[in-house]
Amino acid sequence: MRSASLLTDATLYASPQTLIMFAALAAFAMLLFAAVGLVQTRDHSASRMRALSIAMNEGRSTLSKGKESAPRGFKKALIPEDPSERAQIRFQLAKVGFDRADSVEIFFLVRLCLALLPPVSVFAAIFLTQSGLLPAFIADKIEATSKLRLLQVAAIGAGVGFYGPGFWLYSRIKARKEKISKAFPNALDLVQISVEAGMGFDAAINRVGNELGRVAPEIAYEFLLLQLEIQAGRDRESALFDMAERMGIDEARSFALVIAQSLQFGTSLTAALKTYAIEMRQMRELAAQEKANKLPVQMSGVMSVLMLPALFLITLTPIIIRYMAIY
Repeated sequence: MRSASLLTDATLYASPQTLIMFAALAAFAMLLFAAVGLVQTRDHSASRMRALSIAMNEGRSTLSKGKESAPRGFKKALIPEDPSERAQIRFQLAKVGFDRADSVEIFFLVRLCLALLPPVSVFAAIFLTQSGLLPAFIADKIEATSKLRLLQVAAIGAGVGFYGPGFWLYSRIKARKEKISKAFPNALDLVQISVEAGMGFDAAINRVGNELGRVAPEIAYEFLLLQLEIQAGRDRESALFDMAERMGIDEARSFALVIAQSLQFGTSLTAALKTYAIEMRQMRELAAQEKANKLPVQMSGVMSVLMLPALFLITLTPIIIRYMAIY
């Protein structure tokens, strides 16, 4: 009788409907892992830097982008109508490499799809269960789950899908700023050495951008984009400050201000870069000293949190034992 039951279970699990379900789940898992691996392993900054380098060598510009139009139709409910808000989101997306003209539309569309996917999946599972189209073991688990729990899963999944892309974008921007902040002093030193060797500012930016392609692709991309904008006829001062805004660090803004003042007032660019490089080294040293001075305070807080419970236990346990023995 037990063998008959096992045979029935094996027949149930080996039914064509179950095999199709497992094949669909396996295919979805493989596609998901492939998409995650593609996003995690692809170096967008390096690819964009190579494209800019090829464009500069071929003498053509890749700066032209399609003009974005105001949202129409159903897009009004999806995309903000305020141009300043759309520009801010586009600027944040451009920081991590998504500089297409329709990047804002794609971002909001992906967020909407991720927010709708969990509720649609939950309601589809309930409908398929009631229709008898799911395998018995999956249908039993869904029927055993309360409707309130399923609604909670759908609501939590919708919240994660809606706010997840924004959190991902914030984390990417933060990681990019940290990489730029660590590599920018070395890039400034290379620019200073190139200028001292007799190269012009534009040639120095181009040379440093090409040299930093593997070490710091984010800075290399910004330098090559700056050079392309200048070659396209844009004002050097505006291009410098836009580059500083894209980088998002104070050192880049100060660098753009130093270069702009040097070019405006006709002072020596070599002396200005040397002075600013010395100041940046001093700022890095002060930042390191600040972190070192914070360590004792942070360690004392951790030690107090870990040691105070043990001290209270050692001092109060005998009193508690005596109190319990007396009363």
